Amino acid sequence: NAFGNYRDVLREVSYNNLMGEWLSFVGNTGVQAGIDRDGRVVYPDENYAREVMQLFSVGLFQLNMDGTKKLENGEPIPTYTNDDIMSYSRAWTGFSVNIYRGNNEPDGNFGGLRNDPMWIDSTKRDVFPK
Repeated sequence: NAFGNYRDVLREVSYNNLMGEWLSFVGNTGVQAGIDRDGRVVYPDENYAREVMQLFSVGLFQLNMDGTKKLENGEPIPTYTNDDIMSYSRAWTGFSVNIYRGNNEPDGNFGGLRNDPMWIDSTKRDVFPK
């Protein structure tokens, strides 16, 4: 969508099944929903949160108006920390693949329909403040 806005592009990318698979956030669960069989807490996958921050928005380092990196004590100033990524990853939880639609058969290798956008399963969403 070359003539849309950032929100439209982010929505289209985020609800896309293939992007969810490639960037490993499809099936991502919130902490309260992510308890494994052994009773251990499973934290949300941080890959998509990192990619959004690094590639689709703020980048790795703060920049001056001329595009050069801002420095502090000779080192580039990062735009985000790992704590930011951990918090932001909780916003990308609950995305699920549509399993079946009457006029379309699921892709056996993928486990769902690739041509329909993902949907958000509220039981897998992170409900805590971000």
